[in-house]
Amino acid sequence: MTDNITTSRRRGIRLLAAALVAGVITILTLAPPSIAAPARGAFMRLVAEFAEPVVQGISWGNPDRVLNMILFVPLGATIALLLSRRVWPIAILAGFALSATVEYAQASIPGRVPDGADVLWNTVGGGIGVLLVTGPRLIAAAVARTRHRRTGTRAETRVSAGV
Repeated sequence: MTDNITTSRRRGIRLLAAALVAGVITILTLAPPSIAAPARGAFMRLVAEFAEPVVQGISWGNPDRVLNMILFVPLGATIALLLSRRVWPIAILAGFALSATVEYAQASIPGRVPDGADVLWNTVGGGIGVLLVTGPRLIAAAVARTRHRRTGTRAETRVSAGV
């Protein structure tokens, strides 16, 4: 019973995190430039401070591309945490869908300019977030399977040996 409570509490926290990330993305991408510009500027300064050496070493390290990728990494990660390992590609599709929706909506907001390249880089960021979550989950599952096989083999050996 406590496992169900813990699982549902964890799921609730993951849902809240995904909603917060989606909310931040919505504000940063759909708010009028007068509202979003200060937040975007602060975010760009943060990216420049911490990621500038990496960005400079990448030929495609355009700050807007990096911003678009980084913005969607948490979204991909939180959605992947909500899904089972078997359906994690849905998280990438969800990032793509949100990005495409945002770009479509920006066409009707004065001062906003929709850009198809943003959809690509947002989706790449969402995919990175998914991989950051799914990679360790896949490794943990493989380790668990290996342990289970070893334990099962030992138990079978004991039974056949009459132990």
